[in-house]
Amino acid sequence: MATRIDSWIWSIRLLKTRSAAGAACRAGHVQLNGVTAKPSAALAVGDRVTVRVGGRERIVEVVTLISKRVSAPAAAACYLDHSPPPPSREILASIPRRDRGAGRPTKRERRQLDQFRSGAMLVAVAAIVATTLSGCSSSSDGVDTTATETPKAGTGPAFERCGGLTTDDVVSMANMPGLALVIDNTSTCEWRAGADRNGSVSFNWYRGSPIGRERGTEQLQRDRAQDYSVDGQPGFMAHSTGICEIGVAWDADFIEISLASPYSAVTGPSISTDALCDSAKRITDKVVKGAPS
Repeated sequence: MATRIDSWIWSIRLLKTRSAAGAACRAGHVQLNGVTAKPSAALAVGDRVTVRVGGRERIVEVVTLISKRVSAPAAAACYLDHSPPPPSREILASIPRRDRGAGRPTKRERRQLDQFRSGAMLVAVAAIVATTLSGCSSSSDGVDTTATETPKAGTGPAFERCGGLTTDDVVSMANMPGLALVIDNTSTCEWRAGADRNGSVSFNWYRGSPIGRERGTEQLQRDRAQDYSVDGQPGFMAHSTGICEIGVAWDADFIEISLASPYSAVTGPSISTDALCDSAKRITDKVVKGAPS
Protein backbone atom coordinates (compact mmCIF):
# COMPACT_ATOMS: atom_id res chain seq x y z
CA MET A 1 0.00 0.00 0.00
CA ALA A 2 1.30 3.47 -0.92
CA THR A 3 2.40 5.78 1.88
CA ARG A 4 0.48 9.05 2.03
CA ILE A 5 2.45 12.24 2.53
CA ASP A 6 0.29 13.42 5.44
CA SER A 7 0.87 10.12 7.28
CA TRP A 8 4.60 10.23 6.63
CA ILE A 9 5.27 13.79 7.84
CA TRP A 10 3.28 12.99 10.99
CA SER A 11 5.11 9.67 11.47
CA ILE A 12 8.56 11.27 11.27
CA ARG A 13 7.44 13.89 13.83
CA LEU A 14 7.54 17.03 11.67
CA LEU A 15 4.00 17.79 12.87
CA LYS A 16 2.41 16.79 16.15
CA THR A 17 -0.83 15.24 14.90
CA ARG A 18 -2.13 13.49 11.81
CA SER A 19 -4.91 16.05 11.47
CA ALA A 20 -2.36 18.90 11.60
CA ALA A 21 -0.41 17.20 8.80
CA GLY A 22 -3.54 16.95 6.65
CA ALA A 23 -4.45 20.57 7.37
CA ALA A 24 -0.93 21.72 6.39
CA CYS A 25 -1.29 19.93 3.05
CA ARG A 26 -4.70 21.44 2.36
CA ALA A 27 -3.37 24.91 3.22
CA GLY A 28 -0.58 24.58 0.65
CA HIS A 29 2.22 24.37 3.24
CA VAL A 30 3.54 21.01 2.03
CA GLN A 31 5.36 20.38 -1.26
CA LEU A 32 6.46 17.15 -2.90
CA ASN A 33 9.46 17.59 -5.21
CA GLY A 34 8.78 21.32 -5.42
CA VAL A 35 5.04 21.07 -6.13
CA THR A 36 2.17 21.65 -3.68
CA ALA A 37 0.96 18.28 -2.42
CA LYS A 38 -2.47 16.99 -1.44
CA PRO A 39 -2.76 14.95 1.80
CA SER A 40 -3.20 11.75 -0.25
CA ALA A 41 -0.09 12.23 -2.42
CA ALA A 42 1.93 9.01 -2.57
CA LEU A 43 5.60 9.01 -1.57
CA ALA A 44 8.58 7.07 -2.91
CA VAL A 45 12.10 6.69 -1.55
CA GLY A 46 14.21 9.59 -2.80
CA ASP A 47 11.34 12.10 -2.92
CA ARG A 48 11.98 15.52 -1.41
CA VAL A 49 9.33 16.90 0.95
CA THR A 50 9.11 20.56 2.01
CA VAL A 51 6.99 21.56 5.02
CA ARG A 52 6.40 25.06 6.38
CA VAL A 53 6.16 24.72 10.13
CA GLY A 54 6.66 27.22 12.93
CA GLY A 55 7.76 30.01 10.58
CA ARG A 56 10.51 27.78 9.18
CA GLU A 57 10.86 25.64 6.07
CA ARG A 58 11.85 22.00 6.63
CA ILE A 59 13.24 20.17 3.61
CA VAL A 60 13.67 16.42 4.01
CA GLU A 61 14.48 13.55 1.67
CA VAL A 62 12.58 10.28 2.03
CA VAL A 63 14.81 7.38 3.11
CA THR A 64 12.25 4.99 4.61
CA LEU A 65 8.49 4.86 4.09
CA ILE A 66 6.52 4.62 7.35
CA SER A 67 2.92 5.44 8.23
CA LYS A 68 2.93 5.01 12.01
CA ARG A 69 4.33 7.37 14.64
CA VAL A 70 7.74 6.26 15.93
CA SER A 71 10.26 7.53 18.47
CA ALA A 72 12.40 10.56 17.66
CA PRO A 73 15.62 8.52 17.04
CA ALA A 74 13.73 6.08 14.79
CA ALA A 75 12.05 8.96 12.95
CA ALA A 76 15.39 10.68 12.28
CA ALA A 77 16.62 7.55 10.49
CA CYS A 78 13.72 7.74 8.02
CA TYR A 79 14.85 10.93 6.28
CA LEU A 80 17.81 13.09 5.32
CA ASP A 81 17.47 16.67 6.53
CA HIS A 82 18.32 19.33 3.91
CA SER A 83 16.66 22.18 5.79
CA PRO A 84 18.32 25.62 5.77
CA PRO A 85 19.52 26.82 9.18
CA PRO A 86 16.85 28.46 11.36
CA PRO A 87 16.56 32.27 11.25
CA SER A 88 19.07 34.18 13.34
CA ARG A 89 18.09 35.72 16.66
CA GLU A 90 18.26 39.15 15.05
CA ILE A 91 15.64 38.23 12.44
CA LEU A 92 13.39 36.57 14.99
CA ALA A 93 13.69 39.57 17.29
CA SER A 94 12.62 41.89 14.46
CA ILE A 95 9.30 40.08 13.96
CA PRO A 96 6.55 42.01 15.78
CA ARG A 97 4.66 40.18 18.53
CA ARG A 98 1.64 41.05 20.62
CA ASP A 99 1.50 40.56 24.37
CA ARG A 100 -0.70 37.77 25.62
CA GLY A 101 -4.19 39.02 26.43
CA ALA A 102 -3.83 42.13 24.27
CA GLY A 103 -6.74 41.09 22.08
CA ARG A 104 -7.06 41.28 18.32
CA PRO A 105 -5.01 43.95 16.48
CA THR A 106 -6.85 47.12 15.57
CA LYS A 107 -7.10 48.27 11.96
CA ARG A 108 -4.34 50.76 12.58
CA GLU A 109 -2.09 48.09 14.10
CA ARG A 110 -2.71 45.78 11.13
CA ARG A 111 -1.71 48.58 8.76
CA GLN A 112 1.48 49.12 10.73
CA LEU A 113 2.22 45.39 10.66
CA ASP A 114 1.77 45.33 6.88
CA GLN A 115 4.14 48.29 6.58
CA PHE A 116 6.73 46.49 8.68
CA ARG A 117 6.51 43.34 6.57
CA SER A 118 6.88 45.30 3.34
CA GLY A 119 9.97 47.11 4.57
CA ALA A 120 8.19 50.42 5.04
CA MET A 121 8.40 50.61 8.83
CA LEU A 122 11.28 53.10 8.72
CA VAL A 123 9.13 55.45 6.66
CA ALA A 124 6.31 55.20 9.21
CA VAL A 125 8.70 55.82 12.11
CA ALA A 126 10.12 58.87 10.34
CA ALA A 127 6.61 60.22 9.81
CA ILE A 128 5.77 59.78 13.49
CA VAL A 129 8.97 61.53 14.59
CA ALA A 130 8.35 64.41 12.18
CA THR A 131 4.82 64.82 13.49
CA THR A 132 6.07 64.85 17.09
CA LEU A 133 8.76 67.46 16.38
CA SER A 134 6.40 69.72 14.45
CA GLY A 135 4.07 70.04 17.41
CA CYS A 136 2.82 67.69 20.09
CA SER A 137 -0.63 69.24 20.32
CA SER A 138 -3.36 67.23 18.57
CA SER A 139 -5.66 68.89 16.07
CA SER A 140 -9.05 70.01 17.32
CA ASP A 141 -10.92 67.70 14.98
CA GLY A 142 -9.22 64.64 16.48
CA VAL A 143 -7.77 63.39 13.18
CA ASP A 144 -4.99 60.81 13.64
CA THR A 145 -2.08 62.35 11.73
CA THR A 146 0.04 59.20 11.97
CA ALA A 147 -2.44 56.98 10.13
CA THR A 148 -1.45 55.91 6.63
CA GLU A 149 -3.67 55.11 3.70
CA THR A 150 -4.39 51.42 3.25
CA PRO A 151 -3.15 50.12 -0.13
CA LYS A 152 -6.04 49.63 -2.53
CA ALA A 153 -6.92 46.32 -4.14
CA GLY A 154 -7.97 46.10 -7.76
CA THR A 155 -5.43 48.62 -9.06
CA GLY A 156 -3.41 46.04 -11.01
CA PRO A 157 -4.01 44.93 -14.60
CA ALA A 158 -6.99 42.72 -15.46
CA PHE A 159 -4.82 39.71 -16.24
CA GLU A 160 -6.02 37.15 -18.73
CA ARG A 161 -6.40 33.58 -17.59
CA CYS A 162 -2.99 32.15 -16.61
CA GLY A 163 -1.55 35.64 -17.04
CA GLY A 164 -1.90 35.23 -20.79
CA LEU A 165 0.63 32.36 -20.80
CA THR A 166 0.16 29.32 -23.00
CA THR A 167 1.71 25.91 -22.38
CA ASP A 168 4.01 26.44 -25.37
CA ASP A 169 5.16 29.76 -23.87
CA VAL A 170 5.97 28.14 -20.53
CA VAL A 171 7.75 25.09 -22.00
CA SER A 172 9.89 27.30 -24.23
CA MET A 173 10.82 29.96 -21.66
CA ALA A 174 11.30 27.55 -18.73
CA ASN A 175 13.19 25.02 -20.88
CA MET A 176 11.19 22.17 -19.28
CA PRO A 177 9.92 19.74 -21.93
CA GLY A 178 6.82 17.76 -21.02
CA LEU A 179 5.04 20.45 -18.99
CA ALA A 180 1.26 20.22 -19.01
CA LEU A 181 -1.38 22.54 -17.51
CA VAL A 182 -2.89 20.72 -14.51
CA ILE A 183 -4.39 23.61 -12.48
CA ASP A 184 -6.37 26.29 -14.28
CA ASN A 185 -8.64 28.74 -12.45
CA THR A 186 -9.12 32.48 -12.15
CA SER A 187 -6.24 32.98 -9.71
CA THR A 188 -3.83 30.09 -10.23
CA CYS A 189 -2.36 28.16 -13.13
CA GLU A 190 0.25 25.44 -12.69
CA TRP A 191 2.14 23.43 -15.24
CA ARG A 192 3.79 20.16 -14.20
CA ALA A 193 6.16 17.75 -15.93
CA GLY A 194 4.87 14.17 -15.92
CA ALA A 195 2.71 12.25 -13.51
CA ASP A 196 5.38 12.43 -10.80
CA ARG A 197 5.10 16.27 -10.77
CA ASN A 198 8.89 16.59 -11.09
CA GLY A 199 9.44 20.12 -12.39
CA SER A 200 6.81 22.85 -12.38
CA VAL A 201 5.90 26.44 -13.28
CA SER A 202 3.06 28.36 -11.64
CA PHE A 203 1.29 31.71 -12.05
CA ASN A 204 -0.58 33.08 -9.02
CA TRP A 205 -2.67 36.26 -8.87
CA TYR A 206 -3.37 37.70 -5.40
CA ARG A 207 -5.91 40.50 -4.97
CA GLY A 208 -6.31 42.45 -1.75
CA SER A 209 -3.15 40.95 -0.24
CA PRO A 210 -0.12 43.26 0.09
CA ILE A 211 3.07 41.73 -1.28
CA GLY A 212 5.03 42.53 1.91
CA ARG A 213 3.61 39.48 3.69
CA GLU A 214 4.76 37.14 0.92
CA ARG A 215 8.19 38.73 0.76
CA GLY A 216 8.62 38.42 4.53
CA THR A 217 7.85 34.71 4.26
CA GLU A 218 10.29 34.24 1.38
CA GLN A 219 13.08 36.04 3.25
CA LEU A 220 12.81 33.46 6.03
CA GLN A 221 12.53 30.46 3.71
CA ARG A 222 14.87 31.11 0.78
CA ASP A 223 18.62 31.42 0.60
CA ARG A 224 18.30 34.92 -0.83
CA ALA A 225 15.59 37.54 -1.40
CA GLN A 226 16.18 40.84 -3.19
CA ASP A 227 14.34 43.78 -4.74
CA TYR A 228 13.21 43.26 -8.32
CA SER A 229 11.00 45.37 -10.58
CA VAL A 230 9.34 44.93 -13.95
CA ASP A 231 8.19 47.82 -16.14
CA GLY A 232 8.40 50.18 -13.15
CA GLN A 233 6.37 47.95 -10.82
CA PRO A 234 8.13 47.02 -7.54
CA GLY A 235 8.56 43.47 -6.32
CA PHE A 236 11.06 40.86 -5.22
CA MET A 237 12.96 37.81 -6.40
CA ALA A 238 13.72 34.94 -4.01
CA HIS A 239 15.52 31.68 -4.63
CA SER A 240 17.04 28.56 -3.14
CA THR A 241 18.64 25.61 -4.90
CA GLY A 242 16.11 24.30 -7.40
CA ILE A 243 13.48 27.02 -6.79
CA CYS A 244 13.10 30.62 -8.00
CA GLU A 245 10.13 32.94 -7.38
CA ILE A 246 9.36 36.48 -8.55
CA GLY A 247 6.59 38.71 -7.18
CA VAL A 248 5.41 42.00 -8.73
CA ALA A 249 3.00 44.39 -6.96
CA TRP A 250 0.31 46.97 -7.73
CA ASP A 251 -0.71 48.46 -4.35
CA ALA A 252 -2.55 45.61 -2.60
CA ASP A 253 -2.52 43.29 -5.64
CA PHE A 254 0.41 41.18 -6.76
CA ILE A 255 1.33 38.28 -9.00
CA GLU A 256 3.90 35.59 -8.31
CA ILE A 257 5.73 33.40 -10.83
CA SER A 258 7.32 30.28 -9.33
CA LEU A 259 9.63 27.75 -11.01
CA ALA A 260 10.82 24.46 -9.51
CA SER A 261 13.50 22.49 -11.34
CA PRO A 262 13.14 18.79 -12.17
CA TYR A 263 14.93 16.96 -9.38
CA SER A 264 16.82 13.71 -8.98
CA ALA A 265 17.68 12.15 -5.63
CA VAL A 266 21.09 11.26 -7.08
CA THR A 267 22.10 14.41 -8.98
CA GLY A 268 19.80 17.03 -7.43
CA PRO A 269 18.11 19.77 -9.53
CA SER A 270 18.75 19.48 -13.27
CA ILE A 271 18.49 23.26 -13.83
CA SER A 272 20.86 25.66 -12.09
CA THR A 273 19.48 28.42 -9.89
CA ASP A 274 20.78 31.13 -12.25
CA ALA A 275 19.13 29.50 -15.27
CA LEU A 276 15.91 28.99 -13.31
CA CYS A 277 15.78 32.67 -12.30
CA ASP A 278 16.57 33.78 -15.88
CA SER A 279 13.53 31.78 -17.01
CA ALA A 280 11.42 33.28 -14.21
CA LYS A 281 12.44 36.77 -15.34
CA ARG A 282 11.45 36.06 -18.96
CA ILE A 283 8.08 34.64 -17.96
CA THR A 284 7.34 37.50 -15.54
CA ASP A 285 8.36 40.08 -18.14
CA LYS A 286 5.96 38.57 -20.67
CA VAL A 287 3.06 38.48 -18.19
CA VAL A 288 3.54 42.05 -16.92
CA LYS A 289 4.24 43.73 -20.25
CA GLY A 290 1.56 41.74 -22.06
CA ALA A 291 -1.20 42.47 -19.51
CA PRO A 292 -4.22 44.51 -20.65
CA SER A 293 -3.97 48.12 -19.53
